Order: sequence, then C-alpha cells, then structure tokens
Amino acid sequence: MGNYNKDDNWSSLKTTYGHNTHAGEKVMLTDAEIYYEIYGSGQPLLLLHGNGQSINSFKNQISEFSKKYKVIAVDTRGHGYSTDLSTGALTYEIFAADMRHLLDSLKIPKADILGWSDGAITGIIMALKYPSYVNKLAVMSANLFPKPGALKDIVFVLMKELIDDLKYNQDIHSARQRRIYELIFNEPHLTFIELNNIISPVLVMAGENDVIFESHTREIARSIPDSQLMIFKNADHFAPFSVAAEFNKAVLEFLNG
Repeated sequence: MGNYNKDDNWSSLKTTYGHNTHAGEKVMLTDAEIYYEIYGSGQPLLLLHGNGQSINSFKNQISEFSKKYKVIAVDTRGHGYSTDLSTGALTYEIFAADMRHLLDSLKIPKADILGWSDGAITGIIMALKYPSYVNKLAVMSANLFPKPGALKDIVFVLMKELIDDLKYNQDIHSARQRRIYELIFNEPHLTFIELNNIISPVLVMAGENDVIFESHTREIARSIPDSQLMIFKNADHFAPFSVAAEFNKAVLEFLNG
C-alpha cells in the first residue's frame, strides 16, 4: 500500500508528489492501471485532480492534509502514471468506477473526497452512484454540463486549440490527450435536480474569477441539500495554487467539522 513514514525528510519530498517511489502503488483494472500515492494516517481522504493534471497538482495540499488524514492522491486513468487501454469515449462515470475499485482494493469502505475541476465532477458522480463510499465531499470548480451558462467561452476556445494542435499527430500519447481534452466538450450530463439526491455533506467551492460561471456554482450549492458554499475572492480556477492557505483552511474546517 506504499504508506510514507513521516520521520523521513518531508521537505525534500514535497516537490516529488506524483513521482514518489516510497509512496506510490498501482491497482490493476481490466483496461487500466491506476497509480496512487498515500501519505499520513487517519480518516481516508481521496484527492481527485482536474483535466490534464496529476497528483502533483495537489502539492500545496498533501503535506497539510496528511497531518490528520490518510491522503490517497490519485492519477486519473490516462493521466500521470496511470495507464488507459480503453478506446471508447472517456466519461466521468468511468473515472468514478475506477475510484470505487481503488477504494475496494485498499479495503476502504468510505472516504472523504476532495475533487478539483474534473475531479470535482467525478466526486459528485461518486456521491450519486456510490453514496455508501462517500463520507464528506468537497468540490472545487465543478460543472454539471458542457454548455454555455456553466463554462465560460474561453474554456471551449482553449480546448479547441489544444485538440487542433494534436490533429495531425498519430502517436499514442496524442490520441490519449485528444480523448482527455474532448471530455470538456462532451461531458458531463448531470442536472441540478439530480443533486437533490446527494446525502453526503458537501462543500461547494469556486474562485471569484473562475472559468465556471458563479451563477452555476451557486445553483449547484442550492441544489445539494444542506451544502456549504465558498467563493474565494480574487481567485480563479486555480485557487488550490493561488490562495492555497485559504483553500486549505476552508477544506479542513469543513472536513474537521
């Protein structure tokens, strides 16, 4: 299970999150290998990154959260060190099923979840499809559908440019990247009404200048029974980087509460 001994030189490992052989392991699925790293002990806390990111995206969170929690930081299939042998369109339902299998392999019946962007969508789907696995759920910059009103136009412009840049590349890596980017155009397909069925305590977060419309974030929070809402002032989609201390404080207060 690759747990990490805190007595080692923690500061030197901070920049190796996502590349740490002392903490890294893989779980084998039928069509993927899911890479994860575990830090700390206590209540399990699953960290789910965004599109095109990796475990290292949570480098400002892992050391702080692992002081109290058993942090399970994961590379989503096709990201980082996780492989993906599937050939069809990717969906967040696939990602959610992967995480259920991961928790089963670790014999963890229920975990807290922190999801950012695509990871937030995966966390929401887990709360809907596998509610017994989700204790508390904190989501940063989630959207329910790939349409105007949820995502700002700049997202679609940027993703189209990235996909166009890969258009004539025939290598496996480029094909994988195209499938990942195409998620933004094609997924997810959730409704506000569905969120009424979430039974876990939920913290909904976004940046004041996020690429997710604030009205969309607020409607997500309104639709989840008894959820909490946090909009980070002077922050954007990357609040876990740009206002890390404030972000960490909000998440920990929610989890500890």
